[in-house]
Amino acid sequence: MAKGFLILHSLLFLAFDPQPAVFYSSPTLRSERLDPAHYEFEYTIKDDYGQPMSVVALTGDSGTRYWYRRIFTPVCLTGECRPVDIGIYWHFTGKYVGIEVYGEPLTKTDHSEFAPLDYARLENILQNEWSDLREYTAEELVEPSGNVSEELDGVSGATKQAVSEAAVKDAVYTTHTIWHLIHVGEPEQLSLLALGKTAENPSIAHELLAAPNTANRNFVLNGVIDGNLPSDPTIERTVLEGLTSTDKSLRSLSFKALTGLNLADKTVQDGLAIAYLQLEASEKVRVLTPLERATELHPALRATLLAEFTTATQPWVLIKILTLLEQSRTPLTAAERKKISKVVDTQHAPLKAALSNFLKNR
Repeated sequence: MAKGFLILHSLLFLAFDPQPAVFYSSPTLRSERLDPAHYEFEYTIKDDYGQPMSVVALTGDSGTRYWYRRIFTPVCLTGECRPVDIGIYWHFTGKYVGIEVYGEPLTKTDHSEFAPLDYARLENILQNEWSDLREYTAEELVEPSGNVSEELDGVSGATKQAVSEAAVKDAVYTTHTIWHLIHVGEPEQLSLLALGKTAENPSIAHELLAAPNTANRNFVLNGVIDGNLPSDPTIERTVLEGLTSTDKSLRSLSFKALTGLNLADKTVQDGLAIAYLQLEASEKVRVLTPLERATELHPALRATLLAEFTTATQPWVLIKILTLLEQSRTPLTAAERKKISKVVDTQHAPLKAALSNFLKNR
């Protein structure tokens, strides 16, 4: 009954106060003018209790996309503490951006107001998506009362040490409530929503790839890797350039994303031919393995691969190339067959066997 009253109270509160005064705003929000009243789309996802909740999609002045949710909720189990009225912002990818506090300041156990240092501490906690707060429900924040009777945000008991160290002093329940509203379940749901919107509108992927925030780029590449986003020429260029990038994260994701590209496409293979020349032997194998699905090798890439037989290339790379040539049924000219035959005297037993088998079938 109490929970139903709180939900109804929240809905009525939001309905009659659509544009509240902002008492506090995260520093991460101050560079953008974000007006939740002017949203583009509204969606329903589930909260921590499996109840439906509304989030809206916004775009900032910079063109960056965000998710927003406003909530008016209690922060303790007894109803004695003051509720909070806040707005939560996430990046389009589901990563937390910042909060707004509406109407009144956040308060502590004794109803004293948060000081500037408390807000700074809260911001540091909220930015940590793997806080110890994840491990506890509201009921588990304090030790059983026993011989200890200490008021904590309206609940008797001593604060568990791990929780106390992960929260704003004397505001454990407030910290726990806001952190859970931000990080438990919501980012994953928002990420899936974003992937769905991006798959419907490829220009969103292009915006994310062009943004300076590397997390946006990684979001797109992981979407390709997981099969949630189809590749297109813009994504393909990012992947091909990433194969030789000095950015280790981009380089790693680019190799994984190769499986999501149309590797039979001539433009993609031409890009691979250029990148291939700059790769280490182990990286060459990572390129050749997904290429085995291609039904055709176009001239530029074929020439690059056949040239390997005239250099001191690692034998296992040559074996992979032979496998690729065989599976793609690539017809060879006399000159190309001669190039391959140059390594016929190799002392590397597996290569010698692979070469013999390949030439026998040709």
